[in-house]
Amino acid sequence: MNAQLWPRIKALFEAAMAQPGAQREAWLHAQQAEPEVVAEVLSLLAHSTAMAPDTGFLATPVPQPASSFASAAQPGLRLGAWALREQLGSGGMGEVWRAGRADGAYQGEAAVKLLKRGMDSAAVLRRFAQEQQALARLDHPHIARLLDAGLSPEGLPYFVMELVHGQPIDRACAGLALEARLALFLQLADAVAYAHRHLLVHRDLKPGNVLVNAEGQVKLLDFGIAKALDPLEGDGDGQTLAGERPYTPHYASPEQVRGEPVSTATDLYSLGVLLYVMLTGVRPYGREASTPREAAHSVLQEAPTRPSALSPALVPDPDWLARRRRLRGDLDNILLKTLQKDAAQRYSSVETLAEDVRGFLAGRPVSAHPPSPAYLALKFVQRHRIGTALGGAALAAVLGFAGLAWQQARAAQERFTQVRQLAKQLVFKYHDQIEALPGATKVREALLTDAAAFLDQLSRSAQDDLALTRELADTYYRISRLQGVDQSINTGQHALAEANLDKAIALSRRYAARPDTSITELSSVISMHASKGEVWQHRGRMGQADAALREGLPLLERALQRDAKDTWALASAISLHGIHARILGNQLGHASLGRWREACSSAERARSAADATLAADPANVYLPDTIAFTLGELAQCKLMQADWAAAEALFKRQIELRDQMAAKMPDDMDFRYQRAVARGQLARTLALQGRHAEAATLLAAAQQQMRAAVAMDHGNEGGQRRLDALDTGALALQVMAGDVAQARATAAALLPRLPPPAGPAAEAASADFALRRPRAEALLWAARAWLPADAARAAGLAQEAAALMQAPAAGDDNASRRWLQAMALTEQAQASASQRAQALALVQAALQAWGVGPEVGESGAPAVPPLLAPWLARTQALARALRASDA
Repeated sequence: MNAQLWPRIKALFEAAMAQPGAQREAWLHAQQAEPEVVAEVLSLLAHSTAMAPDTGFLATPVPQPASSFASAAQPGLRLGAWALREQLGSGGMGEVWRAGRADGAYQGEAAVKLLKRGMDSAAVLRRFAQEQQALARLDHPHIARLLDAGLSPEGLPYFVMELVHGQPIDRACAGLALEARLALFLQLADAVAYAHRHLLVHRDLKPGNVLVNAEGQVKLLDFGIAKALDPLEGDGDGQTLAGERPYTPHYASPEQVRGEPVSTATDLYSLGVLLYVMLTGVRPYGREASTPREAAHSVLQEAPTRPSALSPALVPDPDWLARRRRLRGDLDNILLKTLQKDAAQRYSSVETLAEDVRGFLAGRPVSAHPPSPAYLALKFVQRHRIGTALGGAALAAVLGFAGLAWQQARAAQERFTQVRQLAKQLVFKYHDQIEALPGATKVREALLTDAAAFLDQLSRSAQDDLALTRELADTYYRISRLQGVDQSINTGQHALAEANLDKAIALSRRYAARPDTSITELSSVISMHASKGEVWQHRGRMGQADAALREGLPLLERALQRDAKDTWALASAISLHGIHARILGNQLGHASLGRWREACSSAERARSAADATLAADPANVYLPDTIAFTLGELAQCKLMQADWAAAEALFKRQIELRDQMAAKMPDDMDFRYQRAVARGQLARTLALQGRHAEAATLLAAAQQQMRAAVAMDHGNEGGQRRLDALDTGALALQVMAGDVAQARATAAALLPRLPPPAGPAAEAASADFALRRPRAEALLWAARAWLPADAARAAGLAQEAAALMQAPAAGDDNASRRWLQAMALTEQAQASASQRAQALALVQAALQAWGVGPEVGESGAPAVPPLLAPWLARTQALARALRASDA
């Protein structure tokens, strides 16, 4: 339901209730409201007729008629907007029916659960009414949607849910390989984790509530029903009582059996029972239990059988012996940890359980297994047993030898040195040799993580060893770049990236200020501070980003004072000044301070350092890449100044250099990404000049190159984000060219790939500009594509974009956020122009975001770059028009 329609629905419902009962429906149709509004009002009216005159929706049951439950539910029975067609099943709670939409709003089928007598108490109805708003938030591909709820003419509660054609998940596992079973479980775990992030606990996870359709997609049913039927749940007072509560004995947690309050740990336990049944075909305990009391006793008293210890006599599956061998070890430990009687001993969340299952599938270590060095080495060898073109077999052999050496490291200094040398080889030789190769992302991640574990152990035995401290700092820095600091190639683990970067910087403080620290080592520390600035920039915390960059400046000055022609020192200058240009504000694609004039000065300093590098080391094979980077930053400055010709020339030269590097080093993935990015930037420059056909051709080539690179580099989230950015550029291009039909199709395909942050991390992500900006930008262009044809849709899209760019609670110094918010508010105001007061309030908020006072033109010319001047002018023109219409 579109939230914007609710005021209209509410008003019509209240007006209809004021009409005589027999005339309400005819009166409603005479109002000529939208079909979906009429359908919802009719549904509310149907519910209201089952209520006493002065009661609220689903608040009090009506007096019960003498007819039985069975006779009340018959084909054709109308329940709100739905009519029953055929019974699908029945159980202890009631009956499940196939139903069809009967109000003419649209054609569709649903499943209706009609509860039996005894389930219609006032408390049940109150609790379910309270749950409905929370359940309405659940929008997940593996959770069956709740469509409607109410009371039958007999006063019995009913729930209308998405109709799912499938079989219970335990039956769906029959004949499947182990990997396929685990893949089904991961779909289920993802659904439960999503609900937990929305503060909802299922309470009744069992095979009958988890169906698998013909396409192999899991659908989780009956969210909220278990809580509504729980007689010990508080009615909105925040209290959950202890005592006897309903549950499914074989899948219940110990705390449910004991009548204790439920939590996410309850669902975790039931997931463990389900996974056990999916993998073995039998329950973990209570296999002889024939009554609910016996089953409950087994939950409390019986320890689960280790899955790999189940005898073939217990598991009637011809493939059991082969599958049992694969359960031994990690899957045994995962299941037994999930099935701990003490909730505190289970996994901390469904996500951590799912991560261990994924780790097993990928051959990575799992947290349920004690992390001994021998185990870690074994897992690495198993992951790379076959070997790859990247030399995985050789790397695994080295790490395996390191694992054996570690076991003897404490015995002698000679072994300590040997392990250290091997760990150094893993990081500084093998890793660096495969760093840019296609498909190397996952191998690099495993290699660096395992090597860091070795070095970390060694560092505890050698706190005063500065050389070891440097090696460890550089290793953590490499890990952080791979996890999320490097924009081109990363695994999208930004929180882990920041944690490892902070470790690297903390370790570097032990030696950075020492006079014997080499220029090469100083250069590495400078890069760490530059990367920390990028991390703060990613969040939109620009003051901290600027401070992090400036912390690296004294180190850069020291390095250049020692040798102004040293290529390491010059490389640091190029990187530090180039990144500082972005933080100050030389382009709109990043969070910035909005100081675009200063940014261009910083970009010039980076370009001067590149010229000095060319003079000092003209044979440097990476010089084209270095110069291309600085040309790109200068070109972005020219765009901000609206100097199209200069920007075009610089981007064209950059493309030549990017292509040169990609041809020279075809296996370097970063160069493949960069040549596509450069084409996308030039395409945007051409579009801004109105050269739409040229721009479209160039952008299509960029998209093709980027897709090919992403396909070669599995696991690289950075590449996928860059592809999303090019696709957003295509959407903008189509809008600027006036091809709105194609723009709408592009937006429909793009927006689902750019979901807003959700769950417990959403609050933390509210200040994360880099996570929110891509969707906000796509929404902005989508809104423009729908104006003026569909103002309501355009307003909704722009409203979401503006909300994504809302200032964080901690304060804001991100000009890029404010400018994008101003553009979104302007589109929303334009789409709402027919509602003058609302549109005027929106446009005034836009002017404030631009930096202009409440009155148009107040405070003079704001510090908005010329690139954005047309957008600001559009806001000001709309404000003048709205004020004139008011006058």
